[in-house]
Amino acid sequence: MSDESEVPDGGGEPKKRGLLEYSKEDQERWAALRQQDERRRRRRKTVVWSLVGVLVLGVAGVIAKPSLKDMYIESGACDGAIPDGSMDTLRATTGESGAHLAEESAELDTQLGRYTCEVENEEGERVVEAEVYSSRDDIDRELARQFTDDGGRPRAALPGGLPGFEGKLSGIILMPDCPGRGKDAAGHRAQLLVEVYAGHLSKPRQVLRVGAALANKASQKLGCHAKPLRVPAEGVAAKTVDPARAGGTSCAALAKSPLRGSGWVADIRTPDGRGPMASCTVRPKGLDRNGEPHGAVLELDVWYGDWSRRMMLYQARQGGAGGDREKEKVRPWLTGEGGWATAECDGQAAGFQLAVRRPDEDEGAAEDTGEASVSRGRLGKGEMRAMLASFAKSQARERGCHGLRLPPAPR
Repeated sequence: MSDESEVPDGGGEPKKRGLLEYSKEDQERWAALRQQDERRRRRRKTVVWSLVGVLVLGVAGVIAKPSLKDMYIESGACDGAIPDGSMDTLRATTGESGAHLAEESAELDTQLGRYTCEVENEEGERVVEAEVYSSRDDIDRELARQFTDDGGRPRAALPGGLPGFEGKLSGIILMPDCPGRGKDAAGHRAQLLVEVYAGHLSKPRQVLRVGAALANKASQKLGCHAKPLRVPAEGVAAKTVDPARAGGTSCAALAKSPLRGSGWVADIRTPDGRGPMASCTVRPKGLDRNGEPHGAVLELDVWYGDWSRRMMLYQARQGGAGGDREKEKVRPWLTGEGGWATAECDGQAAGFQLAVRRPDEDEGAAEDTGEASVSRGRLGKGEMRAMLASFAKSQARERGCHGLRLPPAPR
């Protein structure tokens, strides 16, 4: 084939020839090259996909082994007490929900009446930890950390009918009965103190389910022979009602308060049976400027146990009601911001508290902080005493308390 056939008359760029213009030999050589190139491409695809398959299998193998380890640790953690599905909630509270579990431990000392268990992840973060005590000295020591001389105290009773309260800083504390261990040296009924903590990002509601399950396991291990606590659903919340509909509940005192109607909501947290605390609070409906539920403007709390005296004495001094710190005695009192009534329940002191959030003395301060409050004109000392008396009488009757003392009526 000459080059003249590829150049048009008058010069210019060579024109491309069609396949039929090539010789049969050229066409066969072109087809062979094309087949050879196709085989090379197929081989490259096979090698690539083989490498991908090896990589996937390798990664899956790496993941599979810790996953099996996770399941093994979870099934044995705290002697098998962790409810199904709860470990995922607990792992998320560490801030590293993808971190695998690394180890678990549990220890029982029947002589001292103690039980502990813990689970950590591969980052060394605590996933869940429980410390359980049954001796009076141990329980009093732990409660002294929750109820301090400077007025520090737990935040609220637990929802779901559980006998306990939210920890002062974090976690939850349950105090179920332990009849199998008899009575302590002072003749008081035996009980457990069960402290349960999760990761540093945890909120009390995330620990309730596993906390109840761990309390039941500890009760079994320590020979309490008690009726198991009801293990609530994951994330159980406090019972909420319109304050006007609180009649017939342990918080019936709210039904006749001035804080009724569509703008208010009452949180009811009372234990099923005996517990260390019960609470009734009223707050505005809706959310605050930070997207969180409004804080309580009115609280009714009851505390059962000699350890409650420390808090009562502190608040009496703060409220100007006095009190004998050395004898740990305080008379019932009432101020414009709150007050206390007292009784004896199960051979120990009990305190019934009313607290009201008032507007700041600086005009407009309540609006500046976004905190709700109740004025003295809307809720005066007369209404406050009536609510405290109603609450204390109801609670004392339910617990079989005696010697109820109320603050004097305001003049």
